Amino acid sequence: MAMGERLYRTSGVIIKRFDVGEADRVLTILTPFGKISANARGIRKTASRLAGHLELLSFCQLQLAIGKSRDVVTQSVAIERFEAIQQRLYTMAASYYLTELTDNFVTDSDIASPALTHLLASLHMLCQPSQTEMVMHWYTLQLSDVAGYRPQLFDCAVCGSRLDEQTDRWSIAQGGMLCPDCVRADPKAITISLALFKLLRFVQREPLATVAQTVQPFALHTSAFQLLQQWVVQHSEQPLRSAVFFDDVRHKEYQDTVEIEHGQ
Repeated sequence: MAMGERLYRTSGVIIKRFDVGEADRVLTILTPFGKISANARGIRKTASRLAGHLELLSFCQLQLAIGKSRDVVTQSVAIERFEAIQQRLYTMAASYYLTELTDNFVTDSDIASPALTHLLASLHMLCQPSQTEMVMHWYTLQLSDVAGYRPQLFDCAVCGSRLDEQTDRWSIAQGGMLCPDCVRADPKAITISLALFKLLRFVQREPLATVAQTVQPFALHTSAFQLLQQWVVQHSEQPLRSAVFFDDVRHKEYQDTVEIEHGQ
């Protein structure tokens, strides 16, 4: 955006919105150059030309006018609406978690572009047959990485020595896994299973296309979800309200799957 120009164009994903006044809506948009807050005036009116192009999760091409307190969306074309996500409560709940996580973590314009790339990849994957929770684990670790909070899973977070399968201590305070010689560095470090340790390393190391097609037990996902949720809350310093909703939905999804498999 050139200095002095009143209008500018960008692309971005709508990651949050709330209604104001009788017809307006304020949008939080993740763009390649940063996270912006913009007003979509009159969008809730039936005749609004913006309606349908600025829904939550939509990836849009936007024109905005620079405002005094908040920029104003003047034109919008939806590039991708991710409609397949909206067809299942399970994937919708997952997408709410991803967007809230993004809103909490992206505070620096330097990390906006890679965050947007990872978010788009994750949303596209949720539209396809894939393992929803694996996509969420992958995005959480990738976003942690670009935000500067990459957990140490291959080298000890304290001494830097290479970790092996004897490693079983996880420390949020120290920044990841601890080797047996460094467990005293954090008396509050928790013991995790070898299966969880391997899962975290696999998700951090492998591309999304591989991760998203890997099936893991429900209980292991539960452990990973809880551990990673604590990690992001520690570093974003904000609770994730969508986590409770997603956890309820995933348990219901699991129960329904078990009942179908047993012919109930």
